[in-house]
Formats: sequence, C-alpha cells, structure tokens
Amino acid sequence: MEAEQGQWYFAYGSNMNTKQLSCRIGRQKVTSRVGYAPDHELVFNKLSRDGTGYANIQPKRDGIVYGVLYQLTEEELKKLDESEGVPKHYRREKIEVVLIEGGKVEADTYIAVRIQDGLRPRADYLKRIIEGAKEHGLPGDYIQKLERVDYVPCC
Repeated sequence: MEAEQGQWYFAYGSNMNTKQLSCRIGRQKVTSRVGYAPDHELVFNKLSRDGTGYANIQPKRDGIVYGVLYQLTEEELKKLDESEGVPKHYRREKIEVVLIEGGKVEADTYIAVRIQDGLRPRADYLKRIIEGAKEHGLPGDYIQKLERVDYVPCC
C-alpha cells in the first residue's frame, strides 16, 4: 500500500503517542495505520542522558514489534530526524512493515546508533509508549508485554 501523501514512518516507541508526534512535526491530524515489523524485537538499549534506556528495535528471528505507521512528508521526517538526534543518536532506516489490515509497506523508522545492554526505561517514558499503544488499539497481549517491562521510577 502506497502512502497517499509522503512516506510511511513506523513508530514503535513514544512517537506512537499521537500528541507527542504532533508536537514534534507541527501537525495535528496525521493518517495512521497499525502494523508490525516481523523478525524484530523491542529493546530499551539506547542510552539516554539520564542513564535510562530509550526504545530501539533490533533483528530477532520470529520476533514481532507492533507499532503505528504514520503518513508523513519529507519535511516532517526531517523534523523527526532532529528530535530523534540523527545522526548522532539514531539513524533513519527503511524496513518492511506488515499492516494489520493486510498488505506490506516499506517504512522509515529509527534505529539506535550506539547501544548498551542492561538499561531500563523511565516510568514516564514507558507510560507514553503504553498510552500510544492503547490509543491505536495494538493487540492486548502486546500491550500487556509493554506493561511488564521493568522500569526506573521517576521524579
């Protein structure tokens, strides 16, 4: 399925939260779909400034990472590049995403440049991810998996 306007962006972390994404790209109404990246896993191995882990995906045989596909312009993707810290922190990469409604698309996503095992996300960051997953109706078992992620209490 081709994006009607612009390109598909696959969000698997806090950008699944539409309010956050809208603030970052400067647009309120964004076309979205639910999909998953096959043969990948969600990890929190991107080191943040405070020493906690940010979301990342990495290859894993038979793994599945659910997320939200947004239809964005190249200008909006460049704004996201800036907020995601490209090229120092993340790189934008094309991956294949399977749509829940059927079909496959090629989408841009962000992959961490430097990783560190053993990190945990902050509670407020994980909460934004879970809110985004619920907002878009990701599968219940995947949301439960997110809710079981070990986190660092905040504030």
